[in-house]
Amino acid sequence: MILGSEHKAFRAEVREFVQSRLAPFAEEWEAAEAFPRSVFHELGERGYLGLTYARELGGGGLDFGYNVVLAEELPRSGMMGLTLSILAQTNICTPVLAMVGTEDQKKEFLAPAVRGEKVGAFALTEPSGGSDLIRMIECVAVDHGDEWEISGEKKFITNGPIADFVIVLARTREVRTTTSLSLIIVPTATPGFRVKQVFKKLGARSSPTGWLAFDRCRVPKRYTIGKPHLGFFYADRNLMIERLIGGVAAVAAAQLALDFTIERLRNRMAFGQPIISLQAIRHRLSELAAQLEACRHFVYAIAERFRDGHIEAKEICMIKLHVYETVQHIVEQCIQYHGGHGFLEENWIARLYRDIRLLTIGAGSSELMKDLIAGYLRL
Repeated sequence: MILGSEHKAFRAEVREFVQSRLAPFAEEWEAAEAFPRSVFHELGERGYLGLTYARELGGGGLDFGYNVVLAEELPRSGMMGLTLSILAQTNICTPVLAMVGTEDQKKEFLAPAVRGEKVGAFALTEPSGGSDLIRMIECVAVDHGDEWEISGEKKFITNGPIADFVIVLARTREVRTTTSLSLIIVPTATPGFRVKQVFKKLGARSSPTGWLAFDRCRVPKRYTIGKPHLGFFYADRNLMIERLIGGVAAVAAAQLALDFTIERLRNRMAFGQPIISLQAIRHRLSELAAQLEACRHFVYAIAERFRDGHIEAKEICMIKLHVYETVQHIVEQCIQYHGGHGFLEENWIARLYRDIRLLTIGAGSSELMKDLIAGYLRL
């Protein structure tokens, strides 16, 4: 099991924090399309930004189940945007530093990120495309002895506008192969770096998303993560973690939506009885609950394998396809059962409906997942 009795107290602690320190500000932060940097500091002080990292780096030295709990509780904030930004810090940007970063890199970037003192961003996607990393990457890092000179652009980057450092996937060899890309840390104070645009989005509005530009940014070679030219493999592993933890948060959000909908249907009347008493409604809710439970067990099983050191790439791609699509469908059905109230901006589920639409687009579209799964099946 991915979760045991030892995670129960942690869940209660995180839930109390989310409901008291985050949820009350949902309307305000959604309207502002941003949340205070102090949130990262608070999370860091509580140890939530480095649950699985080594204690000497300020982490908790805990198992992956604690990250699962955090991902399940953050949607209770009522902001999937904020949830995305926090998980981008804990499970997208920093894992590669923990995995193959040098001791100096960990001290300079990972440890402050765990403390909430620095915010990181993971920059793969470019204006020309995002899925075909091997062929589409145009951001170039030119070798200048002890330095890289980086030029190019990155688009749709979560936390990009507020980042203190960006981990950039750049082309370090002219050939377009799996061994032609490198991951390089670029502090955002580096001359030549700028945020070209902060996007206004359909959903996930409390998460800052940016278009980043690098104009001959010079950074030392010691900011190369892992071995030069092997960045594609490190990035691919990070994407698997992102898709897995995203599945955890998605299922949790859908559960909140279903619970919220059931409670509403208990209190709404039609034909002289609560709507939930109507057989058609009860049967449909039962179907949605069964679909959601199946998704949860699937995600938990693969999360347990990941905790034990195994990355089940095929199954994670299946989670990204099937679980994410199912969650979108469940939330869509839930908003239907709210009737006209579900279409009002004041209703939390309307915001969730917008937010959840990102699921099948970000970190690899459903169409890409189908192609990857077909490859794993040797079709």
